Amino acid sequence: MPPPAKVDGRRQRSARTRARIIEAAAHLFLDQGYLSTTIETVADQAGVAVQTVYYVFGTKPNLLAGVLDVTIAGDPEPVGTMQRPWVDDLRAEMNPTRAVHRLVDGSVAIVARTSRIYDVLRQAAADPEVNALLEDIKRRRRHDQRQLVEILSQSGHLATEVDVDTATDIVYALLNEEVFQLLTRDCGWPLDRFQGWANSLLVQQLLGDNPTPAKQHRARPSPKTSAR
Repeated sequence: MPPPAKVDGRRQRSARTRARIIEAAAHLFLDQGYLSTTIETVADQAGVAVQTVYYVFGTKPNLLAGVLDVTIAGDPEPVGTMQRPWVDDLRAEMNPTRAVHRLVDGSVAIVARTSRIYDVLRQAAADPEVNALLEDIKRRRRHDQRQLVEILSQSGHLATEVDVDTATDIVYALLNEEVFQLLTRDCGWPLDRFQGWANSLLVQQLLGDNPTPAKQHRARPSPKTSAR
């Protein structure tokens, strides 16, 4: 059995190789599209053997999925969205308005990062595997957004007349790449204007006209959700 230091060194090298491949693939996918990018060009850009790319990712759709996961996270660390520090801050926030702002700001940061690679997926969606990936991304986004809304509900932040299902629908309809691109790309809005608009709208939609401090609410149990 190899010593721990040797194992750790091997893992670090593997992580660096994976990160280089993802960085190269992201650049190529964005620059020339999914269909025109080959595993060979990714390997050449990353400075690794073609067999290494296949060993790490297996298939080109899996490589695209890896690029998307890193783009969503903002870094190559294997930490899910719900374990990120900004979500911990959301859980700890006692002020309803600031809680909604934390949800919006964290979500908009993700949407802004993924907007361009999301275009790559949509343009290549005629490929059944890429289309399946696109649909999976939408399911995962809705699942994560529901969890964020449940945090608001469990903290007693949602208005009495707004249930978790409705709040999730509103967040899902508003905080996505399509709406982000309509306003920032088609209409020319700067990022801070989109963020302020989303914050204002979701405060009104989720908290009502006169949000009260969380301590004056009683947290309501949220409906059980099925596992993905």
